Amino acid sequence: MSVGYYSLVPKVPFPDEPVSRALLGGAIDFAGLFPPAGLPLPEVLAKYRAYRASDDAWALGRLIVPADRLAELSVLASADSPKPSRRTTKRPAGPPEDDHIAISALVGTGTAEDVDAIERFNREQTTARVETVEVKAGSAGTALAVLAAVPPGWVIYLEVPTGESGDQVLDVAAARGARAKLRTGGTTPGAFPAPEALAHSLAAAEVRGVPFKATAGLHHPLRGTFPLTYVADAPSAPMYGYLNLALAALLAWSGRPAASIEAALLEADPSALRIEAASLRWRDESFPWEILRTMRTEFFHGFGSCSFREPLDEWPL
Repeated sequence: MSVGYYSLVPKVPFPDEPVSRALLGGAIDFAGLFPPAGLPLPEVLAKYRAYRASDDAWALGRLIVPADRLAELSVLASADSPKPSRRTTKRPAGPPEDDHIAISALVGTGTAEDVDAIERFNREQTTARVETVEVKAGSAGTALAVLAAVPPGWVIYLEVPTGESGDQVLDVAAARGARAKLRTGGTTPGAFPAPEALAHSLAAAEVRGVPFKATAGLHHPLRGTFPLTYVADAPSAPMYGYLNLALAALLAWSGRPAASIEAALLEADPSALRIEAASLRWRDESFPWEILRTMRTEFFHGFGSCSFREPLDEWPL
């Protein structure tokens, strides 16, 4: 990577810089309960609130919590709700300055109890609210059963198998107004989908008009080989970067061929990407920030990560 490249990008994404805002604004759902972090719920809640009050809150999305732990979260949120205070330092443009905890709840395929837990939580809570739900749907039948059990109007992400095996689930999502969730990694090498399978899912979601979010393995900006967990001497494996996924989503959303989408997922050369004043440049192509922002709104909603800080702290590449 050249010195010139480093000079083009701030060390940490600047919230008022349009490309940073377009790529990462509200993009990182905090999933600290899950591997490899596996933090206790009180610590996860405290971290989320700290991120929510920080200058980097503009990049923070929702808190990911299993529906069967919402009762525990409700007690913690009510007991530890911070007192209102007047901020004395200027904060960059971002989400409203309040203590609102936006939650995405993970529900099981037997959804009745989880639906009850979510409705109870939203009735009782004043500082937190479940805004979206996420559920695994390995088949069209499972997807239909889940959607039948969820109240109308709920925003739901169906976790879709990558590759052609997920096409029928995407058909259901398209027909019922649901969104997709794509798993892009995990704590074992086998958890990472092949690039051709992930590229297929991105193109298949786009052609059906199904927006998506991603989860797992997206701690780093660009593809590389990294440890799979935080344990000493943990095995390493090639991982996709969140900029790889954003670029691949942009190409899929633009109707590009599968080969181009795969190339974006596999891009590992930092000098091939440049964050310019008002555009993202990849090799010989330039994408204005307005296009990035529209793509994020219409198609790629963000990604879950057990770390909020790592994706930010490794900026630039």
